[in-house]
Amino acid sequence: MNGDLPITILASIFTLGLVVIVHELGHFLFCKLFGVYVKTFSVGMGPKILTRRWGETEYALSLIPFGGYVKMAGEGMMEEIQDTGTLDQRKYPLGTEAGNQEREGVDDDIPADRKFLNKPAWQRFLVFVAGPLFNLILAYIIYTGLFLQQGLPINPVTEVGTVAVGSAAEVAGLQAGDHVLTVAGEPVQDWYAVRLGLAEASGATTADTEAIPVEIGVERDGMPVTLTIRLTRDDTASPFVFGCDPHDNLVGRVQRNGPADQLGLERGDRIVALNDEDIRSHNQLIDIISSSAEQELPIVWMRDGVRFEGTVTPESYEIMPDSLVGRIHYEKYLENQRLGLIEAFRYGHERTWFTTSSTARELARWVRERMGLESVGGPIRIAQVAGEMARWGFDRLLLFIAFFSVNLFLLNMLPIPVLDGGHVLFLVLEVLRGKPVDERVQGIATQLGLIILLLFMTVVLVQDGVRVFAG
Repeated sequence: MNGDLPITILASIFTLGLVVIVHELGHFLFCKLFGVYVKTFSVGMGPKILTRRWGETEYALSLIPFGGYVKMAGEGMMEEIQDTGTLDQRKYPLGTEAGNQEREGVDDDIPADRKFLNKPAWQRFLVFVAGPLFNLILAYIIYTGLFLQQGLPINPVTEVGTVAVGSAAEVAGLQAGDHVLTVAGEPVQDWYAVRLGLAEASGATTADTEAIPVEIGVERDGMPVTLTIRLTRDDTASPFVFGCDPHDNLVGRVQRNGPADQLGLERGDRIVALNDEDIRSHNQLIDIISSSAEQELPIVWMRDGVRFEGTVTPESYEIMPDSLVGRIHYEKYLENQRLGLIEAFRYGHERTWFTTSSTARELARWVRERMGLESVGGPIRIAQVAGEMARWGFDRLLLFIAFFSVNLFLLNMLPIPVLDGGHVLFLVLEVLRGKPVDERVQGIATQLGLIILLLFMTVVLVQDGVRVFAG
């Protein structure tokens, strides 16, 4: 237990509460839009802790905080699963004459046109997908809001820090200390503009291996120099592939109570040496720190012309199973470029699409390569990350919520019974067959999906606990 525990608890409650409420709100609002009678709106699963009825709907806070549900009239076997988690409470099986008779009289006081299963297929489809889509919209709103409030983060330097041996930058003749003035004839004022200019100028190639010459103008020892760098699309696919890092050894935001904060580093400090190695770029720092977990490192930094010395010990941080890296919990120095409303919407869209597509690729890779469950984080891990982001600042917590919300969108759209994607699958089969899938079949499939999901969550929870208590 430590002083950060309350922050972690509050941050995790806020994170899970927000994404669950938004998800269920999507289902709820579309039910109301189409006139579906909603019996219960629950945040959380399992036994109800608090309930309050407004109008025809009971609003509940339930014991298990990981999830929620909207219980609709005429939803069939899903109503029973939401209530009991099983179909075994029925005296007779669904789909039999006795079972059908047992159901007769249920919700007789609710008009037939307000029951979910009596609604057209397209309306039921929209009700199913509304929850995940609201999670995606939440991410878009967060990204757009942060771009509007904070602006576009940029690296405010054009000076070259390091040049990798054998890279396209070295072949072109770039040297540490060069100040980039133009890219393809266009002036640049920051490293983001350098990267963007190179990417756009080399984007004309149709083949990954076809090199495109791009002229760059630099200032070297007070004299203008023109160089030609030959780039492929692969060279600009990553910020570092073309082999040139900016002179960005300045300290940005420092996390409260982290090793950098305890050392006394502040925003704007320039780290000039680490582990007896001269430092000219943020990537150099990351390489040394990442490979030095729990090792004491000598460090030298400058502040307003004054030299400071000390030692710092990077904390171990697990990025993959059995893969630890060191971190001292500070960010590289960035400044924010103000954006207008239209620009903020555009960048919000780009960031949402990037997060969604990259997460989908990682999910596909996880399935394709049959990566083990040890690479998956559960509720405890989510709480840890939420707490860590909160210690960086509320804006970082919002960024994590946006990322987490995109993950929920993708996971919920998987065609697995009990998830929204599973309901969509049954609906598609209904449309193709011209009649609903037998309710007993749906019930069995949904119960199996629920069992698998519970087993998965149990394994992940145990793994989370082992990681925490094993140190």
